[in-house]
Amino acid sequence: MNKKKNQKINIKRIKRIRRIKKSIITMVLLGVVLGLMAYIPINIKKKALIARDVVASEKFKDDINVLGTFNRLREDNKSIYASDEVSIKINSEIEEILEELKNGVTDKVKELVDNLNSLLVDVSAGNHSELEQLFNKLNEDKMTGFTQEEVKKVNTLMDEYNLLIKEQKYSEAKVDLEDINTYVKEVKKIVETRITKEEYDKKSTEDEKSRKATYINGILLVNKKNGLPDSFGDAEDPKAREAFEEMKKAAGKDGLYINAFSTYRSFWTQNRLYWNYVASFGQEPTDTFSARAGFSEHQTGLGFDVGGADRSLWANQEFQYTAEAEWLKNNCYKYGFILRYPEGKEWKTGFVYESWHFRYLGEEHSKNFNNNNLTLEEYLGV
Repeated sequence: MNKKKNQKINIKRIKRIRRIKKSIITMVLLGVVLGLMAYIPINIKKKALIARDVVASEKFKDDINVLGTFNRLREDNKSIYASDEVSIKINSEIEEILEELKNGVTDKVKELVDNLNSLLVDVSAGNHSELEQLFNKLNEDKMTGFTQEEVKKVNTLMDEYNLLIKEQKYSEAKVDLEDINTYVKEVKKIVETRITKEEYDKKSTEDEKSRKATYINGILLVNKKNGLPDSFGDAEDPKAREAFEEMKKAAGKDGLYINAFSTYRSFWTQNRLYWNYVASFGQEPTDTFSARAGFSEHQTGLGFDVGGADRSLWANQEFQYTAEAEWLKNNCYKYGFILRYPEGKEWKTGFVYESWHFRYLGEEHSKNFNNNNLTLEEYLGV
């Protein structure tokens, strides 16, 4: 009895243990299921948040790039040069972008920045091409007669220019190139003056009887490089005198009196006059305003010194401020005359500005001198 009773108790215990295990397993499984059910939505939400963050990060980077490009373009704009019309367009586009940026880095901002970039690229390319052409043209000019110091300075200026081009600072490079061009032109004037003096000194010591008059395109040229024999000329040129009288009448109709107070001078008269000046002022100063014998236009009979009613202003620098001088400068070409030694052209003519010295060429040629400050040398290409 006891044995059977014990067996029944064991069976009941085993069944109870099994029920408990089954309940535990059921609860564990239920917990796992509930955990998975809770985890899956959270994980999905997290992935969505991560994806959204990635998109936001990429947009942020893109916006930063757009803003960086815009700021670079604004700096680039300071390094280029353009016409007023193009400059206005560039500045207008920059202002439009700044205004649109108040709404953030929109698609419109990106489009405007792209357009500005294209415009500045075109302008920069144009700058580079133009400066390259100007630089090549400048390099074609030979620096004949330049001293070593002058050549050295030109090379230094060119090195500075090339550095600016390399850095794409075109506006500064343009200024530098203009400075180089100005310097080279000024030195060429100095060189011209030096060469002219050397030739003048040499030719003025030659036998005056063996010199030959120089004609270019039918025009007699007399200057420090081209002299005359001592026997050349004996009086005023009749055509020149006739033309002057017509000019004098025309001035009179405008209420002005003009007079030719010095015209033809012989070789020997000029020689005496020149050395008198040398005795008073020294040779170097004299050579700036008075020609040596055989090198004066007055010997041709075509050179006329003209003054007004005030004789104290004849051959005087103050004459340039008179109404007569102004009238002559504006009207002499109509009668075949030119202002022979214009202002600012001392390096070319070899003489200071003389508002009273006129040369007869004939109307065929004088008409080409109206309002252009040409010298006879420049007109003849010498």
